[in-house]
Amino acid sequence: NSSIQKNYVEVITDNAIIKHYVKGMSRFLILWILKYKGPIHGYAILKELDAFFEILIEEGSLKKSNPSNIYPILNKMEELDLIISEFKVKNNKKLKYFKITDDGEHVLEYMYSRFDLIHNNNQWKLLFEDMD
Repeated sequence: NSSIQKNYVEVITDNAIIKHYVKGMSRFLILWILKYKGPIHGYAILKELDAFFEILIEEGSLKKSNPSNIYPILNKMEELDLIISEFKVKNNKKLKYFKITDDGEHVLEYMYSRFDLIHNNNQWKLLFEDMD
């Protein structure tokens, strides 16, 4: 029925699937960011994460990273010894810098190997073919 049309902009901007995907990927991306860009402070990590999802942020389907969401993740990752932090003074400001640990690098390497295996399975191949 043409009188009943969904507002797809609303569906996309309130899409929990996108939000859950980004939240789940954030831990992996933080490890990768710290491996290649670390040690860096929390605000720089936020900016790096936003760069991964820039297109979603620009179209309005995702909000920019928020310190209240990222810092608990960083704290939990530090509790798990995946990352470590130290305070440094820069421009008369005390900033908390993070870097990846050996354990974090091992987890990242494990994730690389698992992504490779997962993406080479036939279901994923079908999905990616469907995206073309």
